[in-house]
Amino acid sequence: MTVRFGLRGMGIAPAGIAMESTGHHHLVIAADMPAFDRPIPADANHVHFGKGQTEAVITLAPGPHRLQLLLADHLHVPHDPPVTSKPITITVSR
Repeated sequence: MTVRFGLRGMGIAPAGIAMESTGHHHLVIAADMPAFDRPIPADANHVHFGKGQTEAVITLAPGPHRLQLLLADHLHVPHDPPVTSKPITITVSR
């Protein structure tokens, strides 16, 4: 499935590029939000889009999945205050 990321009021920049009011997306899948004062972990539940992607093709097992976006700075640390999407729940059918 293709997931498209949206953002208002800020810009997108790849990880490692320090620019004010920018960041890159992280997709939190079936997990609580990570700590906002540390780099976001990179695992199956915290998918990084450090090249500045604004959409991605992801594969999820059939069933319900909770998804939420979290924007982070050049070092993968969430902004203060955090920039997040509202969580959504999708159901993947076979």
